[in-house]
Amino acid sequence: MSTQHRRRRPGAKKKRDLTPLYLALGVLFAILLSFLISYRVFGFRNGEEAAPEVTVEPLYYDPTTPFTLQDVTLTHQNELRASSNGRIRVSDGPRGISIGNSLDTVLERYPSTFYETVGSTALTGEQSNEQRILYCADYVENSNGVMTALPPRGILNVDNGTILVTLLAPTTPYPPGTLDDYRSYEHVFCIYSINPDTMTVASITLGIQ
Repeated sequence: MSTQHRRRRPGAKKKRDLTPLYLALGVLFAILLSFLISYRVFGFRNGEEAAPEVTVEPLYYDPTTPFTLQDVTLTHQNELRASSNGRIRVSDGPRGISIGNSLDTVLERYPSTFYETVGSTALTGEQSNEQRILYCADYVENSNGVMTALPPRGILNVDNGTILVTLLAPTTPYPPGTLDDYRSYEHVFCIYSINPDTMTVASITLGIQ
């Protein structure tokens, strides 16, 4: 009696052998997918937490308050005290104003009591033949009958074609009743020199007197 052997279909054994491989690939894919999701959501990289996003803090100043000694960095204050004439030139001044910034930028970062438009340029202040008062603590008549802007004050004037924005403030509060005799007390000042051709800051001078 002859014995017939049933032949296996070609590929049947191979299909069963690949099943563990498919399972392993599926597990590996799930692990990779889980890692990618964790990286996207939590920012993990090589088991370490990603560095926090760096944000730039805005400069601290209140544009509605006058210029004061606190607007001058301690480094510049020390340089002023050590200077022979009590003044220094800087490229980066108070309230983030630097050489090259516009006159509008300067005016926007300090208070204004008055507002007036001259030609196409908006300027603030009490106009006279010599100057504009941007702001002042008081506007009083001195002993000679001349009206005086009491510091802290900001004044815009033109000197030999150059526009100057001069800010002046006492380094310590005045005693009660101080008026025209304010000059006997110590003051800090900042002078922005404006190029009239570009209407930008050409120089910044800080001083204590």
